[in-house]
Amino acid sequence: MLRWIAVIILLCVFALALLLAYANGSTVTLDYLAGRWHVHLSSALLAAGIIGWLLGILSSLLVIFRLKREAWRLKRSVRDAEAEIRNLRNLPLKHDQ
Repeated sequence: MLRWIAVIILLCVFALALLLAYANGSTVTLDYLAGRWHVHLSSALLAAGIIGWLLGILSSLLVIFRLKREAWRLKRSVRDAEAEIRNLRNLPLKHDQ
């Protein structure tokens, strides 16, 4: 059931994107440092969305990699502490008499 809902939502988003592209068929001029570029408004919006999406993924990947490195370091610390506990448990006890 959840898969069908996801498919329906995806089809609605796709239909809205097509309507947006049809309604914004006029061309716009993008001025940048090296020159000008004439594109459809819907293409410019799509490119801006994709660039924003990629920048969001890049920024989140940096955080994820930092957290994974910290988790790896903490797991190593726990593994070393558990090994030390096992070694201490295996030591014979000394009785003072």
